[in-house]
Amino acid sequence: MLKLDGVCRSYRLGPVTTKVLRGVNLEVSSGDLMSIMGPSGSGKTTLMNIIGLLDRPSSGSCLLEGRDVSSLKDDELSTLRNRRIGFVFQAFHLLPQLSAMENVCLPLVYRGTTRPAARRQAGEILERVGMAQRTGHRPGQLSGGQKQRVAIARALIGGPALLLADEPTGALDVETATEVMSLLQRLNEENGVTIIIITHDPSVAAQCTRQVRIHEGRLVEVVQHSASPVQPDLESRPIVGGQL
Repeated sequence: MLKLDGVCRSYRLGPVTTKVLRGVNLEVSSGDLMSIMGPSGSGKTTLMNIIGLLDRPSSGSCLLEGRDVSSLKDDELSTLRNRRIGFVFQAFHLLPQLSAMENVCLPLVYRGTTRPAARRQAGEILERVGMAQRTGHRPGQLSGGQKQRVAIARALIGGPALLLADEPTGALDVETATEVMSLLQRLNEENGVTIIIITHDPSVAAQCTRQVRIHEGRLVEVVQHSASPVQPDLESRPIVGGQL
């Protein structure tokens, strides 16, 4: 479903070139629930931006559903993001003046879907994430966990191939974070949603069936036999030459 092949990313500031990603190879299959962990400066944000089609590799290729997206034009990338990738962020990024229903409708409105059709689909998705009784509430009237459920519904409404969650529990207390992770696990297991979670929290990573760690722009996969809220028995496997 997603394949990165020899991806490098460098940034140039004046005479200085900084290498952030160093020959990253990564394959994600449909239905995967994967976490990507790494310390500050390890390259995980840059990797997330490339996976989410928000940035381009300096070299190497990025394939989404078999299509090489590395050389697409900006408007083509924008259209592909809207239709095939759903985003969930730590800060929710809900529009405060809109209701939960209206926030969830936005991706479809941008596609040109009629408002009645968009509202019908939004209602179905909000019910799936347990927010059917809060459709008319604005973000200021919702708890942190409820806001994240609305954000997840917004990410799902377009039927994306991939749900990319950037620190989805980072702004939540432990109990609420557990509820949100349970929701993501259920969406993955019951609906087959492919999910990649960027996190710094080992307890969140431990609940994913695949774990990837990034260090100095290179990947190490943590082999894990099953996801669990309890720290599992893990085995780290270095990736020779960045191969995953």
